[in-house]
This record gives sequence, C-alpha cells and structure tokens, in this order.
Amino acid sequence: MSLKAFIQQENQMHMMFNRKAGGQPVYPEDTDLLLDRHKEELAGRIASALSPEALTCDGELRGAQLRARAKLLHKAKADLEALGVVVPAY
Repeated sequence: MSLKAFIQQENQMHMMFNRKAGGQPVYPEDTDLLLDRHKEELAGRIASALSPEALTCDGELRGAQLRARAKLLHKAKADLEALGVVVPAY
C-alpha cells in the first residue's frame, strides 16, 4: 500500500470508530502536508502492521492475500522513509 493508501485506510478506521467525536480524518492525504508528529505516528502504525501477528491477521491471512498485504505495507514504509522518517523494524 502506498503511503497515501495507508493514510486513507487509517483515516477510514478512525472515522468509523470515532463518529461521536465528529469522525474527522486524522492525517492529511497529501503527504506534503504531514506534520512531523503525523510521520512518527504513521511510522509506528506501519511497524505495528508489519508485525507477524498483525500482518497475518493472527494466522488467518495466507498465500496471495498475505503477499499482497506485505507488499503494500512495505511500499508505504518505503514512501514514508523517503520523507526522511525511519520506520522501526519489527
């Protein structure tokens, strides 16, 4: 997932679970508008999503779906690192 797609996913999840709080997006989709704190938060979220348990959905995700998810997350990680943020390895 490119960084933009990852941001869209994170915003959708936030808005879905925070409807009472107004359900506003957390991160700007334009990566040029990301603040340093946004970048750090996204780095942590990507690292967490790449953990074995999260990546495989506790073993439920396998095969082509798992490879596609991993590929997209690694692309988002590379995009974020291109902005100068180190995404910790899990």
